[in-house]
Parts: sequence; structure tokens; C-alpha cells
Amino acid sequence: MLYFITETYLKTNTPITANVDVTDVTPYIATQSQLRVMPILGTVFYNHLLEAYNDQTLTPEEELLVAFIQPVIAWRSAEDAVFGLTYQLKNKGLQQQFGDNSSSVSRSDVAFGMEHYAQKASFFEMRLIKYLVKNKNLYPIFISQANRDTDLRPQVECLRCVGDCYMNGEWRCGYPIDNGYNNSILVL
Repeated sequence: MLYFITETYLKTNTPITANVDVTDVTPYIATQSQLRVMPILGTVFYNHLLEAYNDQTLTPEEELLVAFIQPVIAWRSAEDAVFGLTYQLKNKGLQQQFGDNSSSVSRSDVAFGMEHYAQKASFFEMRLIKYLVKNKNLYPIFISQANRDTDLRPQVECLRCVGDCYMNGEWRCGYPIDNGYNNSILVL
């Protein structure tokens, strides 16, 4: 299954070079798609888009939305790959990779690389969110009640929301009155 991006897209739109074996990066693509895009879209709409993408049955509006999704997944995958390609979990535990004509980098270099790519990914995530908020009416599944009654409700209907912004039959921007969390502090 393709998670909205291909190997070609990844290698032409991120610093991941052509000599990187895509099978070393593929797990990050699926994970980042689920971790970063599913919470933005909601489970029902995410699954619909993913199925339509793989079946090649996207509507023109959905194709445009996927164009906003792709850089999010690509840059988040690159961010994850910085760590995953530097250190790999082997049967002897976490191992650092060494190879001909290369030198190892420090942990701070790895962290710097991850943060560098994370900044780019964050830009594309906000761009996706703003697009969805502005054009939510183009995506009836996104704004449907079914998309709210799942394990991951969309968290971005109103740019700032971290919960359900659809209350009493209307869209309200800002944080919802009851987000399901208790704000009290437990003191032991």
C-alpha cells in the first residue's frame, strides 16, 4: 500500500538521495502518515482518501488535497529517517551504521538534522490545516458526523482546535468548551 507518496516523490522532494534503499525508509512513511496526517483528517476521511489514492479513484478536489498531504509525509519521513538510518535496531541492540567513505555523526548532529527537517514538515502541516479549514465544504466526508464518531476525530477544523469544533450544529473556531480532558493537577 502506498501512503500518499512514492519513492520518486520522496527522493525528488527531500534530501533523501537516490542511493538510499527505499525499504529502509518505507516504515517511516506509513508511520508518519498515520501519526501526522490521520489526526488532521480524522480516521474515516483518512481511510477514504488512502483507499481512493491506492485505487486511483480520487476526485479532482481530493487530488488537490493529496498534493497538500504529500510534503507533510515526505518531510516527516525524512525527519524519522535521519535517526533510523544513522542508528538501527539489530539483534545486539541499537547499532550505529558505518560504511566505506563515510564518517559517523554525533547525537547532536542527528538531533539537528531531525529538527531541520521537522521545521519544514511543520510548515507543510500548517499549510494543510489552513487549506482544509478554508475548503472544508469541498470534503463532505471530512465534515461528516461519521468522521467525528471514530477513534481519531479531526483536530483542525478551526485551526487551533484540539478536539471537536462542531458543536450544536455549527462550526466554532477556538478551543471547544469540553475537550474531554481534566485540567486539574494531581499532587501526591
